[in-house]
Formats: sequence, C-alpha cells, structure tokens
Amino acid sequence: MDMGTFLTASKFSAELTSVVTDKLKTAPDEYIDVRIFLEQNAILEKVTAELDSKGLKIRNVIEGPDVLVTGSIAVENLYKINTVAEVDRIEHDHIL
Repeated sequence: MDMGTFLTASKFSAELTSVVTDKLKTAPDEYIDVRIFLEQNAILEKVTAELDSKGLKIRNVIEGPDVLVTGSIAVENLYKINTVAEVDRIEHDHIL
C-alpha cells in the first residue's frame, strides 16, 4: 500500500491519517476502531454490506440526521473503505 494514497485520502480525518501513518510502518495488520459517517442519501443495507466485504467488523449503526457506522478494521485495509462512494468521512474512534 502506497503511503501517499493514505495521506491524500480526503475522507480521513487528520488524526486518523496520523495514526494510520504510524501503524502502517509498525503494525499494518493491527485493527483500529473507526467511525464512518455516511452521505445522507446512502442506502444503509447496501453500504453496510459493502463495508463488511471490505473488511470492516461492524459494531454499531446509528441512524439519525447523520448516519454513523462504528467498527474496527485492519490498518492495511482502511484504504478500501475510502473507495465506498457513500462514505462521507472516516475518523479514529477512541475514548477521549
């Protein structure tokens, strides 16, 4: 996986990009928790099936004004989620 592909991926938050950059070098197969915000017109069943097929272990789906999917994925597979059209943005999900 090309490092530049991660760094230029516009759907990743700055914090997630930082975490991913470090982990790609040290532990690319390590799972990290993510929050994925979907476009408002996303068809939830289709998108969750696609996210699952790309390696996301879905933990929760929260419907509301903003549709949010939480789960974990191997760092090296994170770029696959970036290719899902209905994904608006991806953030690192951790307790503050």
